[in-house]
Amino acid sequence: MLKKEFSIIYSVLIFLGTLFMIFYLFYPVLFKKGTIPIKLGLDLRYGIHLMLEVYDPKLKQLSSTEMQQIINILEKRLNPTGTQEIVVQQAGNNRIIVEIPEVVDTNDAIEKVTKVGKLEFKVEEYDPTTGSVYKKTVLTGDSIIRASVEFSPNSGQPYVSFSLDPKGAKIFEDITRQYLDKPIYIYFDNKEISAPVVRSVITGGSGIIELGYDQDKEKVLKEAKDLAIYLNAGKLQYPPKVLEAYTIGPSLGEKHLKKSLIAGIIALFVVCIFMVIFYKFPGLLADFALVSYTALFLTIISVSNTVLTLGSIAGIILSIGMAVDANIIIFERLKEEIRDNKPLNTAIDLAFKRSFDTILDSHLTTIIAALILMIFGTSVIQGFGFALLWGNVISFFTAIYITKSFMYLAFYYNPKLIEIR
Repeated sequence: MLKKEFSIIYSVLIFLGTLFMIFYLFYPVLFKKGTIPIKLGLDLRYGIHLMLEVYDPKLKQLSSTEMQQIINILEKRLNPTGTQEIVVQQAGNNRIIVEIPEVVDTNDAIEKVTKVGKLEFKVEEYDPTTGSVYKKTVLTGDSIIRASVEFSPNSGQPYVSFSLDPKGAKIFEDITRQYLDKPIYIYFDNKEISAPVVRSVITGGSGIIELGYDQDKEKVLKEAKDLAIYLNAGKLQYPPKVLEAYTIGPSLGEKHLKKSLIAGIIALFVVCIFMVIFYKFPGLLADFALVSYTALFLTIISVSNTVLTLGSIAGIILSIGMAVDANIIIFERLKEEIRDNKPLNTAIDLAFKRSFDTILDSHLTTIIAALILMIFGTSVIQGFGFALLWGNVISFFTAIYITKSFMYLAFYYNPKLIEIR
């Protein structure tokens, strides 16, 4: 039996912790500084969904290391600043799911994930055997370690500035020395984008790529930014093939979110009413524990940067119903102990003690099922499994510890409040 002082301390700490979590979640909304700090998935707002397939034409299947390299390149291309909530994850052996929130230009997204991104520096060479002139590749973008967009101080025209690694810098210096007053042709994905004439030997391993002064400045700026992104991200050895591409509109995502919130609120309300009707004051204590459960669950989702999807919300709603299962088992056991004319303090102790194994077994089986869903399921199923897993872990904690603390506190305050028959 918990001592009176301990039950008071535990209950106060639980109450303050719940208030803190609620404040953390709703502070941005209350003070109009933003929204609830939970990342929403593509299906709850709007954006572009892509399903890509990557394979080696010779070996068919890529290694896990090669797949991770491709994912890293795509992330750098789609999220160069690291500030966007873009999802790029492997699905199966050779497929990649890409979700880009709050973007509707599908063509631009497809171009970014399928373009090879191969940069080549070429020079003209004479072939004496054929008597023709051809262009020979002397340096590639693999030697570039950094690229950025800069502007000409005179014309304000954008261009791409790049830096080379030591090996590339030495090759570039030799090329500019050998081809002084001659053009160097710069190709990107087999298309000539610039052909500057070498005016001096370039040392230090840096240079610029001009994209033409005869075009619209805004268009040149976009091309320069895209080129810098491709160069920084690296080239794709195995360009992905788009299997699926669709856009979720703003109204559809908002509709999904609104309906999900309504469903969650209704589920929580019905469960709370059910507990009060059937178990009176102990049911009300279980409702308070359920509020703590919900606040803790949402805080974990927020702090862990988990993306909330429709699948996750389905798991949360299901977990709300399952969260009271443990309380029902405890209260039914309490009824039996009271009917056996056990003293109320002894009945409470025995109810929690004899219910523990049953509650633990039921939660463990669900947790195992949730782990299987997370390991072998697709992205939507994984979100559902994640919510189900954490929902069961938290509900076990709230039932065994939070409800227990509230029950003992009520017993010390007024034992008649928790007499249920």
